[in-house]
Amino acid sequence: MTRLAPPLLALAALLSALPAGAAEPLPRGEPVWLGPPAPARPVRVVSLAPSLTDTVIALGEAGRLVGVTRYDTSLEVKSLPRVGGFLDPSPEAVLGLRPDLVLWLADGGAYPAVRRIAELGVPVLALPVVGVPDVLRAARRVGAALGNSEAGERLAAELEAAVRAAEERAASLPHRRVMLVIGRDPLVVAGPGSYPDALLRIAGGVNVVKGDRPWPIYSLERAVADDPDLVVDAAVNEPADTISRLSAIPAVRSGRVVRLPDDRVLRPGPQLPAALRQLQSALGTPAGGKP
Repeated sequence: MTRLAPPLLALAALLSALPAGAAEPLPRGEPVWLGPPAPARPVRVVSLAPSLTDTVIALGEAGRLVGVTRYDTSLEVKSLPRVGGFLDPSPEAVLGLRPDLVLWLADGGAYPAVRRIAELGVPVLALPVVGVPDVLRAARRVGAALGNSEAGERLAAELEAAVRAAEERAASLPHRRVMLVIGRDPLVVAGPGSYPDALLRIAGGVNVVKGDRPWPIYSLERAVADDPDLVVDAAVNEPADTISRLSAIPAVRSGRVVRLPDDRVLRPGPQLPAALRQLQSALGTPAGGKP
């Protein structure tokens, strides 16, 4: 695994290593509030996930952000303090910024730290964001939490329109069997129930990965047996030439690989339209693998 793995790759490795029942209980289903009530219009906001940072920025509220994760790269937050990562936010760093709202993507091993932040008196909005409907709901809920419901409704409507447009475009694309790779050492792929799996289906592709894990660590033998028509390479933190590690897969050996330019397909938020365009561009790639 790369030295600085993207948060979903780190999460995949963590969840794959945990025995059943080992994870701490997390908020499920609907968004929930932890800690004390939030002000009607918070002015100091900490985001604990890049996708939620994206949402605040897309709502036109970037000026309220006072802290983000080490994985955030948007220009709007480049000078802000970092409060840790997706899996290891620092309660001390968060509290030191005196936020009146913390936004948390309710997943992974961060629950003990986030619960501690809430217990120490900071309102936390916990947003389970797994599929596309969750992205739309998060836009509305974050907008409402910031006291700007109108912007939240507007963003959700824009994202809904992008999904409908992608579904219409999908009718004219080949329904290719795809393996979406997010890490190569170990090999980690997007499985059923993951956000990229949902995007792939909207885009018109077919995910060859089966099973019950959204981020499985895969054996090369299994990848060869799945024999995808196309490999979509989303391991953006790894050198492009290391795809040769997967050359046993026929699609890789014959050059049927499309490397994505960034991690948008892994960020469940306002990057949704661009992620769908990237996937549909990949699906429209000729059989030789060159766009």
